Amino acid sequence: MLGALGLAVMGLHGIDPAAVGSALTGADPRWLALAIVMYALSGTLSGAMWVRCQEAGGVDGVTVGTGLGVHWMSRAACELLPASLGEGVRVALVRRHPGGRTAGTWRITGGLAGYKVLDGIVTAAVVMTIALATPLPGPAAGLRWTAAAVLAGGVVVALVWRFAGLGRLTRFLPERLLHPGRRLAHGAGILTDARAAGSASLLGLGSILARVVSLGALLAAFGISPAAAGLTFCVIVIAGILPGAPGGAGARELVLVPALALAHGVPTGTALAFSLAIQVTALGTSLVIGLLALSLLGTRFGARAPEQPLPQPA
Repeated sequence: MLGALGLAVMGLHGIDPAAVGSALTGADPRWLALAIVMYALSGTLSGAMWVRCQEAGGVDGVTVGTGLGVHWMSRAACELLPASLGEGVRVALVRRHPGGRTAGTWRITGGLAGYKVLDGIVTAAVVMTIALATPLPGPAAGLRWTAAAVLAGGVVVALVWRFAGLGRLTRFLPERLLHPGRRLAHGAGILTDARAAGSASLLGLGSILARVVSLGALLAAFGISPAAAGLTFCVIVIAGILPGAPGGAGARELVLVPALALAHGVPTGTALAFSLAIQVTALGTSLVIGLLALSLLGTRFGARAPEQPLPQPA
């Protein structure tokens, strides 16, 4: 991987800034609008998947609308913070909700962990399918093995969780970790509920398909064949795995620019402009929807939980 990234860095040298600027200003606004709409749909379906995972984990009282708002606020934070630190914002927001306070931090975190495992399995399966159907060029060639490792790891975790039972596994924990471990396991109940996992997986698959369509529209806006959408999605996935700048910026450019040049003959200036547009689309859409969600839902967080009625005197 380091060698591939090194080759990619060499491939970025000599890019003409004027060519990048020309490609950005010449992008078709109609395709850009479609890309933004489909990105918003993708994020909303992903948010619905996360809400389903929270429900399966016993986090009650968080409605679908509130859950989607929390999801978009956390997505905005993830686009601004490195290494997915925005997920901490997600947990904190749910913890401040009355339903989240009842469930507790460990159960909320368990639901998030179950969501990540399930989403990783679905995403890795899609990447494997794309990589096997259309061999990826240059620095992206090793993505199929990365996807295979993620897929295998996720399946192993899900199978252990499903058949061994976390109740049995938690008995090996030290006494001080026993209670948090059990609540974490309960929160990840999506991995032991086949029906809930199936519906959540379908939402995850829908989110991925909408994301690929969004990338295809963005490619068309820059005059690049939408057939490169699958390759682009694979590169975004691996860029999200590597620790680095918010939204995978940097790692994505290092792999995507030479890959598009090798596979589709895209000029490096246009390829870099397209990669920057991916970042702007994700950041701008997430911030706008996240701020809108904050304005609509902000008063619901930190509200006092309803008090239980006092018993009547005898």
